[in-house]
Amino acid sequence: MKKKKKVDKRFVKEGIETVSETDFETVFDKKDQLFAKLNHPDWKKYKEKVILMFQFLKDVKQKNYPQTPWRTLAAMIFAVIYIINPLDLVPDFIPFLGYLDDITVFGFILKMINHDLEAYENWKSEEELVTEKPSED
Repeated sequence: MKKKKKVDKRFVKEGIETVSETDFETVFDKKDQLFAKLNHPDWKKYKEKVILMFQFLKDVKQKNYPQTPWRTLAAMIFAVIYIINPLDLVPDFIPFLGYLDDITVFGFILKMINHDLEAYENWKSEEELVTEKPSED
């Protein structure tokens, strides 16, 4: 008898272990799908964090951001791939429940990577201050 999968910490940790370098590229190839999904009202609470996470991945890809642990990157990549997959454990077309599993996965991952995400956010703020030009009066 096959054991039914459920979204929990174990599921997320096992998913992170399956992420590869090619998945990193997939995240950028599927960017439009991700941002389209974020416009759904169920994502309102997490939209800014998902956008920040995507910017983080982009800065790592472009080698703008200092070295980040692979586990953090893999967690972010797994989250994006899971979110954009319409046929995950609970298909997205099922009202309310369809996005609940996506949001649950994202919540687990956010707890795991929050320290690195906050460090990135601080770095990004500092970079923006440095690159701002002084106004000429």
